[in-house]
Amino acid sequence: MCYVLLLPLIVVLTVNGEATTLRTCEPIRVELCWGLGYNVTGMPNLVGHEIQGDADFTLQTFSPLIQYGCSAQLHFFLCSVYVPMCTEKVASPIGPCRGLCESVRARCYPVLQGFGFPWPAALNCSKFPLENNHEHMCMEGPGEVGVGPRTGLVSSDAATPAISRIPSVSRPSSVAPCSRYVRHNRYVYVNRTRRCNPLCDADVLFENSDKYLAEVWLSVWAGLCFISSLVAVLTFLVDSGGGQARFRYPERPLAFLALCYNLASVGWGVRAAAGRTAVACSPDTQNPSRLLLSQDGHINANCAVVFLLLYYFGTAAAVWWVVLTMSWFLAAALRWTHERIQQHSSLFHLAGWGLPAAQTIAVLVLQDVDADELTGACYVGNQDSKSLLVFVLAPQFLYLVLGASLLLVGFLALFRRRPRPAKVSTSAARRDAKAGKLEMVTVRLGVFGVLYTVPTTCVVASLFYEYWSRDEWLMVSSVPRYQPRPSLWIFLLRLFMSLVVGVTAGVWVWSPKTLRAWRRLFNRLGPYKQPPVKCHPI
Repeated sequence: MCYVLLLPLIVVLTVNGEATTLRTCEPIRVELCWGLGYNVTGMPNLVGHEIQGDADFTLQTFSPLIQYGCSAQLHFFLCSVYVPMCTEKVASPIGPCRGLCESVRARCYPVLQGFGFPWPAALNCSKFPLENNHEHMCMEGPGEVGVGPRTGLVSSDAATPAISRIPSVSRPSSVAPCSRYVRHNRYVYVNRTRRCNPLCDADVLFENSDKYLAEVWLSVWAGLCFISSLVAVLTFLVDSGGGQARFRYPERPLAFLALCYNLASVGWGVRAAAGRTAVACSPDTQNPSRLLLSQDGHINANCAVVFLLLYYFGTAAAVWWVVLTMSWFLAAALRWTHERIQQHSSLFHLAGWGLPAAQTIAVLVLQDVDADELTGACYVGNQDSKSLLVFVLAPQFLYLVLGASLLLVGFLALFRRRPRPAKVSTSAARRDAKAGKLEMVTVRLGVFGVLYTVPTTCVVASLFYEYWSRDEWLMVSSVPRYQPRPSLWIFLLRLFMSLVVGVTAGVWVWSPKTLRAWRRLFNRLGPYKQPPVKCHPI
């Protein structure tokens, strides 16, 4: 419904008996200020904005306060300041009267104080006209209840004040922006992101005791993962040269898998060494003395390092597992040799390091890095369910299904393989012996693949559990006296399952061959031994 403000009399300045245009007016293009009783404005406005787009952007920051409904006149007051009334016969914009400003301030300033915000300097009531008179025209507003009695402009001869009525702005039924959360007093509304951000030390879903237990649990398994995967990586470096190297395809991706888990565990170590606050928290741009849990890419250097180590190398580990199962499939189902699989190693490396890099860059560009309340680590999707689905749950599920499918096809090929003939030639026997060794490695890889599939399935299931239930945990329940809470043990199980594969990667190299390889290394690096002196008989 469109209302028209009646302006029966306008102050007209005449020069030599002819009206002179003093101001250029333009239609109101700010949607928030449509239908308030006038439809033209002029720039600059009362705060110095030169274009309506700047005024619109600033007005959007007041949307939560308008929705809160602290004053029925707030909507009209803000528009009268940022999109003031205009007439081409008056030089200055027609804004609010001081009484309107003081009425709004008396009702809304306590609300701003409750959220930690000051009253904006641009809305200082002292700079608005005291009342609507011959010298200064202003709008007095609709009033707090019902239809406002005065918004008038005075005539040029002051014979009778021209009083026009502007429809009142009804009190919105909306509530505070963050009140939809169960523990809304532990959130702060951020104008920059238009989201509710939890305080740094707030216990939203978990208590302090839960966070302490998770940190101890995580530190233990991250340490074991680091040691075990480091042994596997060093063993690969020690025993990777020569034609008799142990880590050849199809088992070579195990070395890169171990490397990824090792560096991911370093990310957990950085988090533990730097401390929870130094990693997970960032100053509030609206109140720098207050710390908020990092979200929407507003992170510090420690948070960025932890995110890169955890997300990039965690994703790379999943891709290298797919590469491992692909190598297993080529060796088990298609009977490819080491050398033939080796010919495609460049493609394996492109996928193993390129796909995680693309995902990581996408997260950084979209500014989806955020901090986790339970662990204090920076990742993606900790506070945004959409990011959790797109960048974590969907890729992990895809890699799991692809790798498990390759494993299944490889096992079916092994079970259907025909037995060898009883009598073979010598050359064929040698080929069979070589193929038998490859088959033994292939079977071991298949077992390792199954061991990897089980914990990864648990991780994906827990991610789905979080994605499906997060809103129910955070938002006020529609069922009286029922508020679901997350299960701490499911999150602890996810942490364990995400690190146990790094431990099993080290188990792969626990064999007498590993001891002999390290013994040879120590012999080469040991003190120089003088060769024995040969004794010649006289």
